[in-house]
Amino acid sequence: MTTQTNLAPTARPPRAARGGIRPSRQNVIGWLFLMPAIVLIGVFTITPFAQAILLSFQSWDGVSAESPWVGFENYEFVAGDPIFWASMRNVLFFGVIGFVLGNGIALGMALAVNRVAKGKTFFRTVFYLPGVLSVVVVGLLFSFILAPGSGVLNRLLELAGLGVLAQNWLGEPAIALPAVAAVFIWFHWGFGFLLFLAGLQDIPKELYEAAELDGAKAWAQFRYVTWPQLAPVSSIVSLLTLLAALQIFGTVQVLTNGGPGYHTMVPTLAIFNEAFVNWRYGSAAAMSVIFGGALVLLSILQLAITGRRSRT
Repeated sequence: MTTQTNLAPTARPPRAARGGIRPSRQNVIGWLFLMPAIVLIGVFTITPFAQAILLSFQSWDGVSAESPWVGFENYEFVAGDPIFWASMRNVLFFGVIGFVLGNGIALGMALAVNRVAKGKTFFRTVFYLPGVLSVVVVGLLFSFILAPGSGVLNRLLELAGLGVLAQNWLGEPAIALPAVAAVFIWFHWGFGFLLFLAGLQDIPKELYEAAELDGAKAWAQFRYVTWPQLAPVSSIVSLLTLLAALQIFGTVQVLTNGGPGYHTMVPTLAIFNEAFVNWRYGSAAAMSVIFGGALVLLSILQLAITGRRSRT
């Protein structure tokens, strides 16, 4: 006797039950939405950078119709230019100060405001207010505050009996760079403060309650609850702050214009002067290629480090 088993074919669910739009069509729709942004990036970012690379191998004064090919002469000039490499050292100082001190202040103030029961809206507005001002306004404001002799800061020090601490804040080579860095931090830390505060408010309170039941004190709660939960936010804030510090231009131009000497010169201002003051567009393009390449490599490294930390 033979037993025959009839296996009924499994009915395939309709397309709507399988999730609606097919994956291939979803990809096409996604690319269509991304296309305007891709076109804008290509036109306003990739194309100018490619043109700068091409110009870096040419000699052009910005006026002549001809731009002869000079090969690597512009890069040889930049390699021996002490002003450009001094600006690279200075911008590295801005990057470290902005990354460590700027982000530290933003995180500390966000932690403090997050614990306030009332007035969070007021503190958010006040602390972010400097970031609303234009670079020129901030530069002129602090030029008045840090002016020697009659500057507001020196007058306040004299009234407090600390006149011996009065300085030519923007004219002394040893003081000018830290003074400009302090202005930069005051101008930019509000953005990181808002992002950190938003991240803190998204952390579930149940995590802190569980940590308290386990006997965790304030530092342990920050180390094992707050900081890991802020990993995505801290990655974004760190990258944006670092790039803003490395690309600083307007603050330095208005406050010191790279002086005294070249003690506050930064690469963006050195490139600007090389092109629009010295009329050497080829060497300015070579500077921009070197500096832009350094920014790209640093951004990739920063994203790799923060991405690895967020996954652990």
